[in-house]
Amino acid sequence: MLQSIFDFGQTRSTFWQKCDKGLLDEQNELLEHEFLVGSKERLIKKKFLVMSQNAIFRVSVQDLKQAPLMTMHVQFIETSADNFVQLNSDEQLFGFHLSYQGKSLEIFTPDKQNYDIWKSHFRRFAILKNFHEAFSVSKMIGKGSFAKVYSAIKKENNIQYAIKAFSKIFMSQQSKGIESLLNEIKLMRKLNHPNIVKLYEVHETTNSIYFVLDMIQGGELLQRVRETGFLPAETMQKLAFNLISALSHMHENRIIHRDLKPENLLLRSTENNYEIILADFGLATNLDEEPLFKRCGTPGFVAPEILEYIDGSEFYSDKCDVFSAGIIFYLLITGNTPFVGNDQKSILKNNKQCEIDFKEHHFKLAPIQMQDLIQSMLQKKVSYRLSSQECMRHPYFKQLVKEYQVQIDKYQNNLLGYSELKNAIKIGTQELEQRSPLNFNSSESISSNISQNRQDQRKSSIIVGASKFSQYSAKLSKQNSREIADIPLKQEPRKPRDLHRLALTNSQLKQIANNQFENVEDPTAEDCNVGIMVRQYNSTRQIRIPDNTLKIKECNTPTMQKQL
Repeated sequence: MLQSIFDFGQTRSTFWQKCDKGLLDEQNELLEHEFLVGSKERLIKKKFLVMSQNAIFRVSVQDLKQAPLMTMHVQFIETSADNFVQLNSDEQLFGFHLSYQGKSLEIFTPDKQNYDIWKSHFRRFAILKNFHEAFSVSKMIGKGSFAKVYSAIKKENNIQYAIKAFSKIFMSQQSKGIESLLNEIKLMRKLNHPNIVKLYEVHETTNSIYFVLDMIQGGELLQRVRETGFLPAETMQKLAFNLISALSHMHENRIIHRDLKPENLLLRSTENNYEIILADFGLATNLDEEPLFKRCGTPGFVAPEILEYIDGSEFYSDKCDVFSAGIIFYLLITGNTPFVGNDQKSILKNNKQCEIDFKEHHFKLAPIQMQDLIQSMLQKKVSYRLSSQECMRHPYFKQLVKEYQVQIDKYQNNLLGYSELKNAIKIGTQELEQRSPLNFNSSESISSNISQNRQDQRKSSIIVGASKFSQYSAKLSKQNSREIADIPLKQEPRKPRDLHRLALTNSQLKQIANNQFENVEDPTAEDCNVGIMVRQYNSTRQIRIPDNTLKIKECNTPTMQKQL
């Protein structure tokens, strides 16, 4: 079994941990489904599971148990596998192998549509283990202090992605290295904005951690500016709007970046110079949680309140990102940073004093409203500084906001005639909010991001006013499916070869080959006990296979290939 660095050497006594029933009410975007699970007694049981962005919950009439999703490893089980549950079903079963901290669970469903939905959710919010089977890596395209970046093609859709690869040994040797990786994963998964780099999947192999990211074709913004010269006023306005809107999205989610600088601003393509992508969340933090690092950033771009922060004092706000963005705008207009020095110490000193020359020649040539916005962003006193939301309402962006609102109104009008959508998509029996991400590029139209509305719609089982657990519990009690529901009668096999009997046969033949016991009966004989068991199997709802008679072969797992 893969030793995950995210387990921190810890092990669990059980897969599920009991939790407070009210925890379900704190979760958003719940998926619910009843899965088939093989028990230790070699019985097939049904488990009612609910998944959020953070955890998987097992719901029964009496209690609620959970397992963390963020550090859970997931493998997808093919229908051709010979797991015990699959062998004891006439239907094709799609499965997941879940594991964390030494414990594992395999769950199966014949419902392909629900399986695809859960598979998509696992890819986004859990850790996968099939990187070398899923991707074809071509070349290294970048290298930083902590990671290397590769270009790769995903085999199933032939789409190109950027792969950010971290060495597990190297990160384990860094102070809070593993914790910072987890923090970056958690924060990036919460963000969904066209001007923020998107994290699609996280993979772990024997030696590496891989982030599957957007492939950004345009390179660094500053390099483009060096090649083309100063940006035209219209381009600068759109660029500023895109960056501020990305910050606004982050800050609404209580996330601050803390390392805004030109190197972390990429251009989506070579077609224009304003569709920027904000990248590198290695120093980002959630304002509602204890940060791993409290004083961090890049000299010359960091907000003065971060440099002045003293442990125990009130923590700084999201306006620190607004200050750094203002420095970037100043640089793009004038060609120089406001804080210069012969060495890092002198740069930090000037950075902390925050004396900025707003009478600089090139700065005074910029549009008046832009000058006003930047000065408002670069106020040393935080209370005088604009927030990202206030920046969005600045007169400098008035025309862009109008264009953006026209797109929003047009999009909403298009939905009026589509009565099935309204404000959400109904998936399974649960209503999920799936609004499309906002596109702040004025040259682009906003399109629906609804990709999971392919299945039959059913009304939500959640009733406003009652706790989610109580409603799930009542539903299970009504259906008489507390922990286990009746397994449907096994139908007559359609294939000429009985797969279950074949599995029993193979198991006994293995025992013969290994000389595990003598005088073993021929499993193909009509009077053989195993043959009788197979014939009786079709008339039973559950089958229990004696442990001392045979063993069912475990589910095959992908072979790990050589690491990069």
